[in-house]
Amino acid sequence: MDTGSLGQANQHWESVADSIPLLLCLVDGQGRILRVNRTLERWGLGATGVVLGRSLHETLHPHCTAPLCPLREFQREALGALAAGHRTRLTGIDPILKRQVAIDVLPVVAEGQQASSDVRAVVSIDDTGDAKRSEQGVVCLKNDVHRCLGQEAEKRRDVTQVQARLLNLISRTPNLIAITDTGGTLSYLNEAGRTMLGLRENEVTSSALSDYLTPEARETLALEALPTSLRQGMWRGPATLLARNGQTIPTAQVVVANWGPDGRHTGFSIVEQDMTAWMESETELRNSREELQRLSAQLFEIQETERRRIAADLHDVIGQSLSLIKLSIESAARLVDQGETRTAGEALRQLGSRVKDALVEVQRVSMNLRPSTLDDLGILATLSWFFREFEATCSNISVEKTFAVKEEMIPPFLKTTIFRILQEATANIVKHAGADRVRVGLRHQDDTLELTVEDNGQGFDLERVDENRVRHSLGLRSMQERARLSGGTCVLESALGHGTRIRAWWPATAIGRN
Repeated sequence: MDTGSLGQANQHWESVADSIPLLLCLVDGQGRILRVNRTLERWGLGATGVVLGRSLHETLHPHCTAPLCPLREFQREALGALAAGHRTRLTGIDPILKRQVAIDVLPVVAEGQQASSDVRAVVSIDDTGDAKRSEQGVVCLKNDVHRCLGQEAEKRRDVTQVQARLLNLISRTPNLIAITDTGGTLSYLNEAGRTMLGLRENEVTSSALSDYLTPEARETLALEALPTSLRQGMWRGPATLLARNGQTIPTAQVVVANWGPDGRHTGFSIVEQDMTAWMESETELRNSREELQRLSAQLFEIQETERRRIAADLHDVIGQSLSLIKLSIESAARLVDQGETRTAGEALRQLGSRVKDALVEVQRVSMNLRPSTLDDLGILATLSWFFREFEATCSNISVEKTFAVKEEMIPPFLKTTIFRILQEATANIVKHAGADRVRVGLRHQDDTLELTVEDNGQGFDLERVDENRVRHSLGLRSMQERARLSGGTCVLESALGHGTRIRAWWPATAIGRN
């Protein structure tokens, strides 16, 4: 390898190191900085040439005099570990840098080996508080061949070793890292990039990165990313890769313009971070918010429906009964005024039955809102009462009950849920099923509490029925949400001509909740 090739390799790796958002340093055995990338300037810590020869603590905490500074202590620990060929790591919030950082000191020679240059370790400092970046940093290094090597033979050997380390480290990063010439043709693509695009190693130099971008991303690269990086040095923005198999990969793209020592433009360095997982998380969050909005709207609708039903009961039944009672009392008062006390007494006696009927209606409305027996006697007694009332009201429908569970097996918070699901299920049977028999089961088996409500009605074809109608049905949604919020699951099973079955079950983890 000639000096020109060394210089070109040096230039390429310097461009890559400066494009990485990590703060990278090469240090000697005393912890003095020999080389640092331009992230130092982006973090506002000074020029890269000024800090050479300083320690890590002097560079990151230039005005710190605290004897117990954690960074100063870490520096002492790292130098001791470096002498033994061991790596060290420090993570936490740096109050001076005002960043959450992870500092890694990686020896470049193993214990007992002789270093061929002054470089003894690579220090990488990652700002782990940036949610847009990958959790794994990219360790990209550049060896200063002109300062660290003594003779030409040692220069060639050391540059080759550093290049090998760089290739190994860059190939392990999950991000795509590419280097192109001024025309955009690839001169290097790391292993992660080849895997993303579905390329073999020998196919890299015969193509351009723009060949593997969607038309929109290709246009953005040509009209915005490359011109901006030439003017400002760097461009950041979204892009979409197009793999050979047709898969599209959303990415966060960084484009850096590379310049030679003579000031001429030599090409571009490009980093692509796969944002698929991040976008999937964002989509799930958006769907959850939309689902919450739908549930809130349905809750309001259920509340309004229940209020209308209660208002109708109060107006049509209880209101009419109270009106008749009022008229009867006024009539009896007129009879008393006219001296017809016997007739007035008879009218008041008849009034007692009307008051009794009104009390029955009040108790019915009250029981539908919240049966007092649920708290006083428990769920089993409440269900027995409920189905007696159901059969009395719907005499054409018989109910078969199987309660294979003890009262103490059902936690209090589930009793109301079970009752409301049964209320909704039987209401749907009366309205839509056309059934004459209902089977109800409540059992505890294999650490699972299961409720089933099955009718022999007309049923329906779940595959042909409008999914939106089933999904947004207030009755079904109400049962499913009650079960889900209490830690269980509720499903609907039906077939045309074979009735409908509703199953709700709660595992032991839900039953054991307080």
